[in-house]
Amino acid sequence: MNHLLNAKVVNRSDHSLRIREVVLFSGEMPFAPDTPFYGEGFQMLTQYGGTLSSPYVIGAYGKDRDFFRIPETPFHANLWTVYNLLALSPRHEEHMLIAFTSCNRFSGEFRFRNSYLEVIMDTEDLELGPGESWELEQFMFASGADRDLLFQQLAESLNRNHPRLLYPEIPTGWCSYYCLRPMTAEGLYENARSMVRRIPELNRIQIDGGYAAADGDFLVPSVTLGSDVKTISEGIRATGIEAAGYISPFIVEPGSKLMLEHPDWLVQDQEGKPFNGIGQKKKRPEKQWYMLDGTHPEALNYLRSTVRGMHDEWGWRYFKLDFLQYGALPGYRYDKQATRIEAFRSGMKAIIDEVGHDSFILGCNAPFWPLLGLVHGNRVTNDIARDWKHVSGNAEELFPRNWQNDMLWYNDPDVLVLEQVTFHEQTLGGEVMEKKSALSEQEFEFHKAVILASGGMILSGDLIPALSEKNIRVLKKLLPPTGKAARFEDDTYTIGRIELEHRHVICAFNFDDQPKDIGLSLDGSYRVYDFWTDEEIGTYTNALKLNNLEPHCAKVFYYKV
Repeated sequence: MNHLLNAKVVNRSDHSLRIREVVLFSGEMPFAPDTPFYGEGFQMLTQYGGTLSSPYVIGAYGKDRDFFRIPETPFHANLWTVYNLLALSPRHEEHMLIAFTSCNRFSGEFRFRNSYLEVIMDTEDLELGPGESWELEQFMFASGADRDLLFQQLAESLNRNHPRLLYPEIPTGWCSYYCLRPMTAEGLYENARSMVRRIPELNRIQIDGGYAAADGDFLVPSVTLGSDVKTISEGIRATGIEAAGYISPFIVEPGSKLMLEHPDWLVQDQEGKPFNGIGQKKKRPEKQWYMLDGTHPEALNYLRSTVRGMHDEWGWRYFKLDFLQYGALPGYRYDKQATRIEAFRSGMKAIIDEVGHDSFILGCNAPFWPLLGLVHGNRVTNDIARDWKHVSGNAEELFPRNWQNDMLWYNDPDVLVLEQVTFHEQTLGGEVMEKKSALSEQEFEFHKAVILASGGMILSGDLIPALSEKNIRVLKKLLPPTGKAARFEDDTYTIGRIELEHRHVICAFNFDDQPKDIGLSLDGSYRVYDFWTDEEIGTYTNALKLNNLEPHCAKVFYYKV
């Protein structure tokens, strides 16, 4: 059962009204307080799970309003808030999915406490004149026994309202961020040469954040880089590897040339001054970012000219757009009638209209629903790190979003790390700290299986010259990406299945701190193989039993069909 609602607000009075939000529905639901649910965050770093009476945050950054310091209204008091999507799984009943299926101007919220629910459209206290009306975002209600089918129906509705940007391949590559510190021209060249020799299937080098002198001054290179980015990009291409790039279009660093010369291009406070009292709270206040205004004509021209230069002069045909959430945070903008959703989409469209015709556009740290139809790929997890907290946490964030892969965009599960690495980092006090990898062999196996189960992009985060031959073989096993995300049997995310053209892949995950027995059902008798080695492990009929799967470990098998 699938129902769609189109609604609008009409001001039938003889005077203007400021409308903070519109309540589409409020009341008691026919569900017990212990009903399990999943809710999306407004942006990448936040997700929600648990039950209606005992909700919790998925991920390390708290609620949307905690991390980005977005002000709450009195209407949020004593209610739990999720954004644009709420999936309910009543015990012994059909699943129910409620979601907004468009996000052109407004953002949707679902607020609940136990069985009480409100469906809200955030209209941002905008003014609606007498006789004027607003078309609100489309709303969907669906229920059924097959949860995956409900998400497929949602994706189809989202794509009707925001046609998906298509790209002919799932990109692969190597990312500088997790292994090349500091980033230098010679370090990039060395990895490019090694890629050609050892694993040319990766195709491209993603020159990640750190190449610019300041956030906002995208075309001014860092003094530690050793060369300008145009020369570096040409040097990478000379090896036969594509140079791919990074830009954080909406964040502006204090003291940057952009801020000093064009403060009027930034989101303002009530007094008309550049505003940075929102967003991630920095440990160093003097580094607190400002936000580029996506409604300011000159700011949009700046974005267009910047990415045009990267495209035409640097030769980039791949753009990772990071910290996109800063384009959709509250504040006062040049266009007083524009919502923050419109401001964000305006800034994104300026970039896409300039380079999207032949370049891959990857979103990161983005507001999810406002991003619809504007990217080819999208990061769906936190940054990775070489420790169990991040490896397991990224899996918990990724798997509820597997349905999005190759439906809304290609999911980016962040990079694959396979080697133990030691970094030397400087504290705020100037002390140099040694930070070693903290992953066991079993946890590396878990991480490899997570990347496979994503079905999305494959990027390496290790120094290519230092990769062992064993791990080169692991990378080659994952290339090209399957494009098929695992479907899980339940929300414990223990058993995931990937149906490929000529074989069926089964992933078994043990998130626990203790060994675990896992039973894998089969629909017949098959010769079963280890995915990573192709070694035959035996013939099994109807079931395969994993006894005492080690803690923090995963196994991947396949059989031919």
